[in-house]
Amino acid sequence: MTATRYLRPILAAAFVCIAFPLSTARANAATEWDPARTTSPESRDELKALEAKVKQVTEKVMPATVGLIVGMSAGSGVIVNEDGLILTAAHVIGKPGTSLKVVLPDGTFVNGKSLGVNEKIDSGMVRITDKPPKDAKWPGAAEGRWPFAILGDSKGLKVGQWVIALGHPGGPKRDRPPPLRLGRFEAHNSEETALRTDCTLVGGDSGGPLYDLNGKVIGIHSRIGLFLENNMHVPAEAFKNEWEKLSKGEVVGKSSPNRVTFGWTLEEGEDTITVKSVDEGGPADKAGIKIGDTVLKINKEKVSTRDEIRVILTAFAPRDEIVVDVERGEKKLSLKVTLGSRGGPRPKSKQ
Repeated sequence: MTATRYLRPILAAAFVCIAFPLSTARANAATEWDPARTTSPESRDELKALEAKVKQVTEKVMPATVGLIVGMSAGSGVIVNEDGLILTAAHVIGKPGTSLKVVLPDGTFVNGKSLGVNEKIDSGMVRITDKPPKDAKWPGAAEGRWPFAILGDSKGLKVGQWVIALGHPGGPKRDRPPPLRLGRFEAHNSEETALRTDCTLVGGDSGGPLYDLNGKVIGIHSRIGLFLENNMHVPAEAFKNEWEKLSKGEVVGKSSPNRVTFGWTLEEGEDTITVKSVDEGGPADKAGIKIGDTVLKINKEKVSTRDEIRVILTAFAPRDEIVVDVERGEKKLSLKVTLGSRGGPRPKSKQ
């Protein structure tokens, strides 16, 4: 099974929408796709050039794209040096020193351990602790080296530039290499701590790599948007800025979301998330949140999964006040919640 299987349906769909120019001379002129180009293909030859470039990049970087299994959760990552150092999202791996499984593209499992995390921007590192399998075929495997992708830089990206997202939607599967999603760069956020693309991503892709068409890692999938085509990624330069601390296993940024609590439990639906229980006397209870409320936004940011809420909470500490928008029947309410701290006896829960 090759990456082309996943590429062709995407490009075929794009092909239908292309209006071909009358001049065949222009169509025949395109022989190679410019990685910095920000416009769509305008001819059959240009479309083939884009397809060839995407296939070339994907075949090059596929061996470095991995899955991560941490307890009952799963995410993605990318190996970035021959020693088996992996970049991923903080919310995928949790605290430093956690043992986990790394899933290679062919479905092989090896052992790893989480290193440092920056919970505010959602960056994290992992180290593979095993040696390459004896039957590994990539160059350098016999000498203990891992396949890896080159770390690039997102600062030079132009709006509309084509990018490739790899990962493990729905979690790693033994008979499926990481599917690719082709999309385009949209913007950096105002603090340049995240970049946005329209690559289609879902749960399980978190922590996976975003590549430019030069085959370099320019970001790591972080926050899955409310819409599948609106997703946030940690820029590559954010990892470079904190490389030493992360590689040493340090926690960077504000307190872990594991130390912050609403005092509720949530239940995910197809596109919604509702309050299943509320701790009596806890932050949610004091704010007036009720069982059955549908959570719409956290501090004006739309949410529909627990993972999205968890990522948002990385920027907050106990006793911070945030606004939660909920829907209760036909009413929409904005409620102020003062976040609590985990630890100590758990309040009695209202079911």
